[in-house]
Amino acid sequence: MILTIRYPLLLLFAFFHSTIMADNTDLNSTLNVNNTQAKVFYLVRHAEKLAGQDPSLSAQGKLRAMRLATVLSNTPLAKVFTTDYKRTQETALTVAKSQHLETTVYDPHNLPKTAEMLFKQQGHILVVGHSNTTTALAEQLGADKQPAINDANEFDRLYIITLDSNNRKVSTVILRY
Repeated sequence: MILTIRYPLLLLFAFFHSTIMADNTDLNSTLNVNNTQAKVFYLVRHAEKLAGQDPSLSAQGKLRAMRLATVLSNTPLAKVFTTDYKRTQETALTVAKSQHLETTVYDPHNLPKTAEMLFKQQGHILVVGHSNTTTALAEQLGADKQPAINDANEFDRLYIITLDSNNRKVSTVILRY
């Protein structure tokens, strides 16, 4: 009985996968996306932090930064942007080191200017921000309006925003890591 149920699902998956793979160029032209020209932004809030002025990451935050590096390990990032705070730099550093990249500082107090600068980038871009800037920056980049990040305990929201070569939003995905 189990084999009877699994094989049709497997057959359906194989058909769907082969159809998508065979029609990949048609799908790209339909969506008007060329992978060499598309931009993908990965936006996260910094990981858990210690208390105090400009704190470093806590032990839990260091683990989350490592988890982010693992999640993005198969994504060839072109650049990593962070604010000039220890918690964002430490969150980004694990990812940047694993991909042999330097981090670049951006100004979280001028998000329109930051978005303008990001629109000029190419490839896959990681941006590490804060609870009060990450959602706003995602919206500046074309994401639909999102609920605010819970400042007290939400450190795992990952926005993936894909734009075409004309900086038009193709998709927005939110994951937890």
